[in-house]
Parts: sequence; C-alpha cells; structure tokens
Amino acid sequence: MRHLLIIAAFSFLAITGYSQHQTLFSQARVVGGFGGPIMEFGMDKNINTSIGGGGGVVIDNFFFGGYGLGSVDFEELFDNGDVSVLDIGHGGFWLGGTFAPHKLVHLYTSARIGWGAVDVELNDPTVRYSDVDKIFVVTPEIGLEVNFTRWFRVAGTVGYRWVDGTNENRGYTNEDFSGGIIGLSLRFGWFGSNRW
Repeated sequence: MRHLLIIAAFSFLAITGYSQHQTLFSQARVVGGFGGPIMEFGMDKNINTSIGGGGGVVIDNFFFGGYGLGSVDFEELFDNGDVSVLDIGHGGFWLGGTFAPHKLVHLYTSARIGWGAVDVELNDPTVRYSDVDKIFVVTPEIGLEVNFTRWFRVAGTVGYRWVDGTNENRGYTNEDFSGGIIGLSLRFGWFGSNRW
C-alpha cells in the first residue's frame, strides 16, 4: 500500500508538471517596440502646446510603455502679470492599441497616466520665488494612425487632459490645466513582421 501511495504521488506531480497554466496573457506575443515624439495642442486658450516623447513594447495589437510631456507659458491665467513662467510637466505610463494595424489607415487609441508638477516663477527682480505643485494627469485619446513605412507611423487624435491635485490657494485650479486636446504621435520602431 505504501508503494502504491508513493507511485500515485509521483504520478500526480508528473501530470501537474506537464500541465499548462492558463494566464491572462498566455497567447500574447511581444512583436516589437517603438519610440518617438508626442505633441498635444489645446483646443482652448487655457491649454497650450505640450511637447515630449515616449516609447513602448508592442504586444500583438496592444502597446505598453512610458511617456514624458511638458508645456510652458500659461501667463494668461494671471491678470497681474507677475508670473514669469508657469510650467506643467508630467510623465508616467502610456498604453494603447491599434485595430487592423496592417491597413494603411487604422483606428488608434491610447491613454497616458502620469504624475508631475506645476512650476511657478515670479517676474520680480527683488523677489526670488519658485513653487512646485504636484499633480496627477490622465489623458485618454482616440484617432487614426497612418503607416508611412514598416518602421514609421503617425497618429492624429482627439482627447481630453484631466488634471487633479493643484493647490487652488495659489491662484489657479485643476480646470485651468484640464480640457480638450488634439494629439500628434510619431512612432518609430518595429511593429512585427505580420503587421504591414
């Protein structure tokens, strides 16, 4: 009986050793990677141009990576003209996907989720003042992407930049930095041999 139990235990271990575990991404394949510049243009006067870049890993029709963006010149938020520079910068995760990426023009969507800061410097030669206000930023977008070559793609999008965490005691609010955007992303890289 003891030998039978030992044989049964080893048989069970052998079977479980050969069995495959099912996972959420068990069928996913890394097919490439990319990097390139990102630009955001505000749809109203409160949001000025942001420029930065990002990159990621392509997994089938999905991508995951990181980004960084910065914009300047929000002086119009302040009527007294004392503010010399009011910058907003943020960076974090960038994820998205394409649908029918083998077609010349196809649907493209992404979301950038990041952390950053609003930086204020006063335009007063007698006072040296700098203030950093930490923020959280989410920017979902949707649009179309064009395959220019096997290694170069351009996406034009519309989206919304949502900012949270500003200190309203400093003369501005979350809404001053939130709003609709037009996006332009240039992606250089390898998107997989079967993706053209």
